[in-house]
Amino acid sequence: MASFARKLPVLAAAFAFAASAYALTFKISADRENCLYRCGETATFAVTAVGTNGQPVTEGSVSATVDNFGPQQQVKRTVDLAKENPFRLSGTLSAPGFLRLTVSAGKGKPTMFGVGYEPEKIEKGSPSPADFDAFWAKAVADLDATVPADPQLKLLPERSAGAFNFWRISFATWGGTRVYGYLSIPKDASAEKKYPVRFQVPAAGNGRAHWTNNMQGADDAICMLITVHPYEPPFDLDELEKCFAANVASLKEKYGTSSYAVSGIAKSREDYYFYRALLGINRAANWLAARPEVDLSHFTYSGTSQGGGFGFLLLGLNRHFTKGVMYVPAITDTMGYLKGRQSGWPRIVENQREEDKAAAERNAPYFDGANFASRIACPVRVAVGFADNTCAPCAVYSAYNAIPVKDKQIVHGIGMTHSCFRKFYEELGKWQKEK
Repeated sequence: MASFARKLPVLAAAFAFAASAYALTFKISADRENCLYRCGETATFAVTAVGTNGQPVTEGSVSATVDNFGPQQQVKRTVDLAKENPFRLSGTLSAPGFLRLTVSAGKGKPTMFGVGYEPEKIEKGSPSPADFDAFWAKAVADLDATVPADPQLKLLPERSAGAFNFWRISFATWGGTRVYGYLSIPKDASAEKKYPVRFQVPAAGNGRAHWTNNMQGADDAICMLITVHPYEPPFDLDELEKCFAANVASLKEKYGTSSYAVSGIAKSREDYYFYRALLGINRAANWLAARPEVDLSHFTYSGTSQGGGFGFLLLGLNRHFTKGVMYVPAITDTMGYLKGRQSGWPRIVENQREEDKAAAERNAPYFDGANFASRIACPVRVAVGFADNTCAPCAVYSAYNAIPVKDKQIVHGIGMTHSCFRKFYEELGKWQKEK
């Protein structure tokens, strides 16, 4: 299977990162440009600590470790820059995975760099539950049988002055709640003039970064964005942050958790925060697919981080999607810690109270993007960051490897943290739009 990354211009293996202490910048490279190794081979990292003048510094010290994106630490050193700059560290893996170098100065934010060891062979942390398909089929059927979808649309004239109409939308979902989002449809769309679909779920958080809770609309496609939260997102960012904080406080009081993304999983599968969200978003996709203006041959998905993770969930659950692009996806390999490595965000079991971990472990596999991945039937593209500490590359690859379709490709973000190179958005976005 060819990697899509090989079709892009080769990215340099050396990257510069800012560090607050000593005003340092770390320049890091591996001894293999593509940062890929066979199991048992040694990878060597070269690090140069550079000052504000662009020259290697000759004083101070930095801490450096090499591990497996998990607890298996191979190297731990304090480097005296007066004696050694640049400096080198080496490590290896005997099984498929990723090796991570972490360097830090004082209290500055650590800088990371990763290399892969036969990543195409990484397997998810645990098998799919025997009743995985039955559980989700029943969940969808029960919602449809007991809770009317009750779609509500509110036209926003100030956003509908151009080539498309723009609405706030919401749908009823599990537990007496709703999912909320936006819809735009070109004004000349009809049963005779159908348009492709671009469906999206936003990244995690309170939405303060405006792009994570908003949508621009398009004149050449029908666009829908649905958020995971059970409240209508205000356009005023201060109000939006207040809604988010109130929601988190309510969940903490009910479940004793500090993050919405891990709330409820220790009580039951149905209590988990993403249960009602996934069912509601799936319902929104079904409603959209039934509209006469929709070109069902071009019904696509894209998302970043949390939105990337929901791509695995939705494409595995819903057969309307014809393409999917997942950038640095979260919610993958929820059980990766069982194999001695870092699970994907939100580390649903690891971030529970100790007394709740056993219950969370029983329920978490039902929300593992790697389990949904094995049910995907449409072409897929994935972007993975080799230095991503939030959605670790081993977790992303475990889900990617489970996708059974032949038309799948992954792009390698060498040195890429939990962000995404513009080049990837451009290239994969172009692929998404192609019919």
